[in-house]
Amino acid sequence: MSTVNTAPQYLVITAIGQNKTGLVSELTGLVYQCDCNVVDSKMAIFANEFSIIMLLEGGHTDLLRLESQLPQLAMELNLLTMIKRTHKRHVEEHFQQYLIHIEGPDKAGTIREFTSHLAEQGIDITSLKSNITEKSSGTYQSAQIEVCLPDVLTLEQVEPSLSKMCEKYQMSCSINPITIENNE
Repeated sequence: MSTVNTAPQYLVITAIGQNKTGLVSELTGLVYQCDCNVVDSKMAIFANEFSIIMLLEGGHTDLLRLESQLPQLAMELNLLTMIKRTHKRHVEEHFQQYLIHIEGPDKAGTIREFTSHLAEQGIDITSLKSNITEKSSGTYQSAQIEVCLPDVLTLEQVEPSLSKMCEKYQMSCSINPITIENNE
């Protein structure tokens, strides 16, 4: 990061396009050339489509430079991009973080029901990863949902209703606290 700039600012970049080798290298190369830093990122391939979202940190002029240069690179790489200024999120220390893992027969609407249930209880979802797999006994889905429980809720209050949902959808479920060691 440039030493000329004062307090860091934050920018979220999303990009999607046909997958090809070198896309991550090209995008992170631009970030580096503009003296910015990747604070957090997620990248995935869906079918043949590449997708990435990055939280970047940099000085004001560094981010302006990146914002002006990204459209040209995106055009060269045939990527659709979106840019949004943001502020760094501060996870409240009084929040408890957990990883919920569910797995079972694939049924339309299951993920929606689970996420709606969590939202109704005031539980913030910070990450969701889901997929389906074919097994000899049928199609199965699994999801890993990272959540923050507000300090007014305890795991003991949440578990019974979550267990009922798992029974209803014939899903196995585990809930584990997220620590620095298992969050890396």
